[in-house]
Amino acid sequence: MSGLPEIRTVDDLRSALSRYGFPGDRERFEEELAAAIGASPTDDLAAAAAVFRAYRHRVLIRNSPEIMAVLEDARAEDGGA
Repeated sequence: MSGLPEIRTVDDLRSALSRYGFPGDRERFEEELAAAIGASPTDDLAAAAAVFRAYRHRVLIRNSPEIMAVLEDARAEDGGA
């Protein structure tokens, strides 16, 4: 995953989702982040941090040839059943 930029800020993640994420991830991220922030107490943004971590992980998965190959194999097996 050496081609991926570092993802340390929300803006970094937004850029990575737009360029490297699964289709629709950027839009879903914005919706989930807004919902998490809106429902969070002002002194506890743990829910927003969890959204950030989940979507950062999705970018890493999407850009791992090994993981994507396993997902494609699983999809092919499900389609053949």
